[in-house]
Amino acid sequence: MRTIVMAGMLLVTSLPAQRLYLVTEDPGPMKALGAVLERHGYRTAVESEQEFLAHKNESSPKAIFVYVHKPLEAAMEDYLISYAEDGGRLIILHHGIASSKVNNKRWLPFLGIRISREVEPKWLVLRGAYQLVNLNPRHYVTSHNVIYPASVSYTPTDAPSTEQQVQAIEIPDTEIFLNQVFTDGRRKTVLFGFKTTIDGKTYMQDRAGWTVETGKGHVFYFQPGHFGRDFDNPGYAQVLVNAIEWKPDSQR
Repeated sequence: MRTIVMAGMLLVTSLPAQRLYLVTEDPGPMKALGAVLERHGYRTAVESEQEFLAHKNESSPKAIFVYVHKPLEAAMEDYLISYAEDGGRLIILHHGIASSKVNNKRWLPFLGIRISREVEPKWLVLRGAYQLVNLNPRHYVTSHNVIYPASVSYTPTDAPSTEQQVQAIEIPDTEIFLNQVFTDGRRKTVLFGFKTTIDGKTYMQDRAGWTVETGKGHVFYFQPGHFGRDFDNPGYAQVLVNAIEWKPDSQR
């Protein structure tokens, strides 16, 4: 009996770790992120939608990162929603919530987001220096092993609010999205805002990072990531690691 138990223990401990799947049609930035995550000890796979869908029934992801510029394929859209609602960890990056997704029937309503180029406040895309500001310093994702090199003055857009000093991670040059409008009230837990000054005008919005419970699982969104070099920022990389490892019942 002891031999059987020991053999079972050896079998369990020898099983391969679950993969992180990075789904994209732009592999450059996701290969950069994959390299960062592998340095943290994870096994990663950068795949297109078609590649992932071909083996989705045999996959058991630890988490799925979504970095897709174009509209999601309908089968991928349906799978990702079901994956999250069935208990998965879905981490959406940058373009995963952008203007092309208005062409998906379910995606933005599922996420509780509105994007519009016609209705105020209108969706805008900017380019410049980006400050990822910590709006939830007691949360595991924003705090565990994250080093913030800057402190900036910030007024939350959840008005009425007052100006305050907040910790920030600085990304020197990236793409910035304005006016990702929440349509689900206060369901989301906001983690990060952003601050940027472009052509003398300062923008601040509480939309740089958030999480929401959906069904049995959780969805995260993080706005930085237009360039692969964004993921080389050690503070931001640690935030993404924390999103993978966060246990909602024990880590606040």
